[in-house]
Amino acid sequence: MKPLAKDIDATPMTQPVASTNVTAYPLSGLNQRAHEQIGVKISKDIDLAHMRRWPNRAMNPTSRLWLLIASPGLRIIVLHRLAHWVYLKHKNGGKLKWLWRIMSIPAGLLKLTLMKLSTQSDIAKDCEIEGGVSFSDQGNIIFGARKAGAGTVIGTRVTVGMNHIDKGRPEIGRNVWIGPDCVVFGAITVGDGATLLPGTVLSKSIPAGVVMQGNFPRLVLRNFDNSELRMRQDLDVMQYMDTKRES
Repeated sequence: MKPLAKDIDATPMTQPVASTNVTAYPLSGLNQRAHEQIGVKISKDIDLAHMRRWPNRAMNPTSRLWLLIASPGLRIIVLHRLAHWVYLKHKNGGKLKWLWRIMSIPAGLLKLTLMKLSTQSDIAKDCEIEGGVSFSDQGNIIFGARKAGAGTVIGTRVTVGMNHIDKGRPEIGRNVWIGPDCVVFGAITVGDGATLLPGTVLSKSIPAGVVMQGNFPRLVLRNFDNSELRMRQDLDVMQYMDTKRES
């Protein structure tokens, strides 16, 4: 079984450990939705999953319910939201803290069976994720970020975790696209609208709107609009990016 997201040390052996004196790029309003209701967040998650799977199809209750049942990626985020809700209740439970401690047991079993075993994925229970985030249906995701913003899309075989030196964990901005096989680690920020192309290993903060690629990561583009990447699942990503670089 894979390690828990909260415990994952994502520092790859092929890349030096990131400096602790990183530049912190502000994430616009990431704390504004911290207390958004869980039902609203799940509704936004379903909306994003629907737009990505059926971009030209009108949403209706039947298609939304079908996605909620059939999409492994949607199951990952919904189970996390339930586990995170119980975690917060237990953390701030006051006199009822014992009750939420008991409730965390079935919540943990659900997460174990329906997320960790069926999708080979895990999200740290204290990770604050805004409504409207998408995880790949192919799973194999370890997500130990401190925060993640709305509109962000996480690909398959992605690992986001802490630096084993300072135990720092990343903060992911809004509308970020993280491609398959990426590793993001350390006390860094990934700016709003940033794009990490497949296979990128990132250990330093990056500003909004940049495209990074590789290990060591190199800057590919600035001020890039990644909305098409985030809204379409059928794109050949590298061919699409080659076209953008040539234009």
